[in-house]
Parts: sequence; structure tokens; C-alpha cells
Amino acid sequence: MTQLRNKQRLIRLFKYLYRETDEEHPVTTNELVEIFTEASANAARKTVKDDIDVLVAEGYDIVTIKSYYNAFFMASREFELPELKLLIDAVSSSRFISKAKCDQLIWKLSHLTSKYEAEKLVRHLYTAGRMDSENGNVYYDVDLLTDAINSDQKVTFQYLDYTIDKHRILKHDGEIYVVSPYALLWDDNHYYMVGYLDKRAEVNVFRVDRITNLNRSSEPAVIQPKDFDLDNFAKKVFKMYPGDQQEVVLECAAETMKSVIDHFGEDVETWRISQTHFRLRTMVSISPTFYGWLFQFSGKMRPLSPEPVVDEYRKMLETALNHLSL
Repeated sequence: MTQLRNKQRLIRLFKYLYRETDEEHPVTTNELVEIFTEASANAARKTVKDDIDVLVAEGYDIVTIKSYYNAFFMASREFELPELKLLIDAVSSSRFISKAKCDQLIWKLSHLTSKYEAEKLVRHLYTAGRMDSENGNVYYDVDLLTDAINSDQKVTFQYLDYTIDKHRILKHDGEIYVVSPYALLWDDNHYYMVGYLDKRAEVNVFRVDRITNLNRSSEPAVIQPKDFDLDNFAKKVFKMYPGDQQEVVLECAAETMKSVIDHFGEDVETWRISQTHFRLRTMVSISPTFYGWLFQFSGKMRPLSPEPVVDEYRKMLETALNHLSL
């Protein structure tokens, strides 16, 4: 029984130092003796010192303030305070995490430091468009997809769409997608899974928060195509979603350069044509999302080639103008 109490005392000592002490809040030997005596943990000044020596020998950064009574505090932990603030801000600003789960994760992160330092971790961040609680499966699906990627196994799932009334429905009448997942990507505050879709025999992208009824398959994954390069795929396709790959030339106003670099990187081919305009040449996936990306610049960016892209862009502009009269 005494041996059991000794083991419990060591664990309780560690927990106390971890949560109750820091540089500004040390605890004396006598205070520890009193705390553990009240808890019937068989503590004395020598046993407290011996226990702390054991923790220090195991690599825990416990500082001793030399004095008549000696005082101790946990000097460092796995995460420094700025790191915890960064992690909490990342959790707080993630729209795919429900409010309830967000609060739970922040509570857990705040317990990785002293209770006094935890008070400094309160972050008043508002996240627009946070998902409601019914969409709270994303982090579990990310975990399942990660396991499937590491195990080279296929996954099956259904994909969600929306009606005009914002009701969620299963896409393609509940079709079961069979995919060999290759990677998870994070973009614009969403997780995406890149994988080989059996039905189309090609690599596709799926937004994880629109995946439902996800399961691992017992089938081995399809090996990545030899010509598949994830970095190039992300650069050329991800920002514009999958579509026909074509080389385009765009004419852009000078003030759009930041947006061009944000989307295509600093290595994208550009050349100045005047003091106010430049042109760029790059490969993109031709899709409605690509044209929508162009529209947002209100005429400060327009396609010059190839001709089918120019024609399609013109038709979409004309369609948009015609809809104004409805």
C-alpha cells in the first residue's frame, strides 16, 4: 500500500508542478508537504525532494529556487506560450470545426501549460462561416483518410451537394465513390483529398467536409500514375479545380500582380507590356471556377489566348449581362 501511495504521489507531484507552477508562481517544499499530507500521500520534506530529483533525472525542466524552504516550478513544457497561442488561433479560425469542438480543443490546448499562463491564452477571435455542429465529422474523416493513405488502401464514400433551398443532398443519387487517396491538402480554410477515382480512371479532388459515409476499403489503393506530380497538380489544378488543362495568356493590370503570385507562385511567366499592364502565360484547368476567378477583377484581367477560352469568357460575360434584365 505504501509503495502504491509513493507512485501516486510522484504522479500527483508532476501534475501539480505542471498545472500550478511557473516562474512567477513557485511552490515551496513545505507547501508541497502540506498538500500531499492532506491527500494522505505519505509526504515529507525529504520524499518531496527525492521525487523532484526523480522527475529532473527523467528530463523534466523543474527549477529549484535555493532558500531555507526551497521552492520549485516547472520552467518549460512541450509547447511555449507563443506556440500555444498560434495553435489556438489556428483552431479558432478553422471554419470546418464546430463551435463546440473548437471550445473543447482550446480547453485541451490550454491545459498544456500552467493555469496562470492559460489565462493569457484567451483569444477573442470571431470566425465567419463556421460550420454547425452537424458537420463536425471532418476531423475524424481526416484521421481515417490519413490512415488509408499510410496503409495504401482505397476508401468509399458518398458526396454531398446542395439544392436551391440550401438543403444538403447526396450527389448523383447517392452514388458510392471508390477512391485511392494520395494526399490531403489544405487550402482556403478547407481540407481536400486528392485521389484516384476508379469510375473515371483519373486523379480528382474532393472537399473533405462534403464527404459523407466515409469508410476504408479492404482493396489496395491504385498506385499513383507515373506522370502524376502532386506539387504540379496543386499548382495547376487545385486553385482552379479539375478541368481541361490548357495554356492561357492573360493580360493583367499592374495592381493584380499580388493576386497572380498568390495563385500561381513567383515563378509564373510574366512580362511587362506597359507601365500599367503585364501579361502572363501559365497552365490552368479550364472550368467555371477559373472564369469566376477572372470575373472578380472587374476587367483588370482578361484572357488573350487560346481563342476558345476567349470566346467562352465573352459568352459568360454576355450571359451575365442578359441575366441583369430578368
